[in-house]
Amino acid sequence: MKTVNKIIGAILFVALNPLSAFSQTVSTDFENQETRNTELQISIVPYLGTNGKNSGITTNDFSFNLFGGYSAGTNKLEMASLFNINRLDAKYVQLAGIFNQVGGKVEGAQFAGIANANLDSIRGVQGAGIVNFTTGAVEGTQLAGITNFTSKSVRGFQGAGIVNFAGQELTGFQGAGIANFAGGNVKGTQAAGIVNFTPKDVQGVQVAGILNFARKVNGSQIGLFNYADSISGAPIGLLSIVKSGYHTLEIGTDEILPINLSFRTGTRSFYNMLFVGIRPEITDYTVWAFGYGIGTSPRLGRKTFLNIEASSQQLNRGNVEALNLINRFYVGADFQVARKVALFAGPSINFRVYDTSYNQHPDLFTYSGPKVFSERNYRFDDLASQFWWGFRAGIRFF
Repeated sequence: MKTVNKIIGAILFVALNPLSAFSQTVSTDFENQETRNTELQISIVPYLGTNGKNSGITTNDFSFNLFGGYSAGTNKLEMASLFNINRLDAKYVQLAGIFNQVGGKVEGAQFAGIANANLDSIRGVQGAGIVNFTTGAVEGTQLAGITNFTSKSVRGFQGAGIVNFAGQELTGFQGAGIANFAGGNVKGTQAAGIVNFTPKDVQGVQVAGILNFARKVNGSQIGLFNYADSISGAPIGLLSIVKSGYHTLEIGTDEILPINLSFRTGTRSFYNMLFVGIRPEITDYTVWAFGYGIGTSPRLGRKTFLNIEASSQQLNRGNVEALNLINRFYVGADFQVARKVALFAGPSINFRVYDTSYNQHPDLFTYSGPKVFSERNYRFDDLASQFWWGFRAGIRFF
């Protein structure tokens, strides 16, 4: 991981700094010379200013550069229409129309129209229209239109239009339009439009439009897909996989289909269900269903658990031709009869919504006919609905 961070950092540094070769050369020239201090520098471009050829060994309290400036460092304020290059440290304010480059530490505020690039840590605020880059730790805030990058830890806030990257620990908040990455543990929140990723642990919350990935989560994950080795809270999404979590394969029956297969994954506090069912009959068309649901299963006793589930399944005769949706709310119990085997049963209330313009829907019930206690037609939409009480029962393998 450290090698990857260094490679990415080197590529970004060279790509973001068109004058990096210049700054490295002059830095080598001055590294054995003693620096001096001055209150004010005024320059047009590097070396064409009040400090002349001594620019690289002079630390300025104030530096005002018409186009660009070069110095050993800044103690209070530096401004340029295009760029600022500091060989050593910079504080407390640095402003540039295009980019700021600092070879040492930054303390205070650093703002650039395109990019900020630092070869050590920053304590304060970085703001850039495109990229903030630092090879050291960040303590404070990074705001960028595209990406924030640090090869070390972040303690504070990273906000980017596309990607945030912290090579080590994150303590605070990462918010990005596409992805957040932390190479170390996360203590706080990651929020991204697509992906949050850390190969380490999370103490807090991950929220993503597509995928959350972590090792051990002491908190919650909210996303379309979630993955964790273990989690103390609830992974909420379309499909959540917890390596040491709740995984069951179910064979069951209900009043509609005599054979149902279901897979549950997540945790007992919140899990997802994927299922298919079939009605074995000697006919030209197979009656079958597929669906999805969510549920929770709190413990009632040493071997007994409560099941509270909501699901929807599409019931078909042959191909999927028309809407025939069975929405079910189920409350039941399962009892562990062996270490990895449980029996379950319970009642359900069912709400069917179907297309009345299609006349080839399969028979609703298999071998019994529960009483439908509410029916309604929606004439303008060619839809109808039905309510009835049902049941579910079967066996689960853990």
